[in-house]
Amino acid sequence: MSPLRDLLVVPRTGAATLDDGRSSLRTAPAATLADATPALSLGLLASARELPAAAAGAGLAVAGTAPATLVCVHAPGGGRAAPALRAPARPGAARLAASLRARDLEASARGRLALARLPDDRAQLAGAAARALAAAGALPTVLAVAARDDDVDLLLGACDAILVALPAAAEPALARLALAGAAALVPRAAALAIGVDPVERALAAAGLRAPGAIRRAVEGLLT
Repeated sequence: MSPLRDLLVVPRTGAATLDDGRSSLRTAPAATLADATPALSLGLLASARELPAAAAGAGLAVAGTAPATLVCVHAPGGGRAAPALRAPARPGAARLAASLRARDLEASARGRLALARLPDDRAQLAGAAARALAAAGALPTVLAVAARDDDVDLLLGACDAILVALPAAAEPALARLALAGAAALVPRAAALAIGVDPVERALAAAGLRAPGAIRRAVEGLLT
């Protein structure tokens, strides 16, 4: 099955338009994301291959001046290998990672990011996500997933916005469906064709620097 098809479920009601070939798809909310909730929560959809770097990059992009960002990753069957390069954990991220582990979650810290791996088991998914969010409190959060289903959609629907990181060679019809499905879940959704080079991928996964394309896409959601 194409990795892009993992980002699709049965379409829900809702509409969105794709501009510039697929550079950014979004709905038109009445208020900015900063006004929606005290802490920004971003959903991220990406292929399993791109998810680790894209998730870390999105976490860096939403961090702002916060001392830490929670990045929850749900990639059933995906590898758990740690990146070769890791930024030293900042105090806020280290404390958050410790709080996550105390809540029986698999967690680590790098830079300002505290990363929590959500369980593959659907029966445990919602509870694990709730514990992670409780630990984060008012800190910004990212929920990064490699595949959609009804259980994942419930979590994505609680986010302020969703960013879809599409493969550069995505089939246009499937790309439009993936974007429209995301836009039906949240007030704002955007997408980019991701083509992160190895250096950008390593720096993002290490918690050092967000890829420019991801940073710009997240900033576009915030304005």
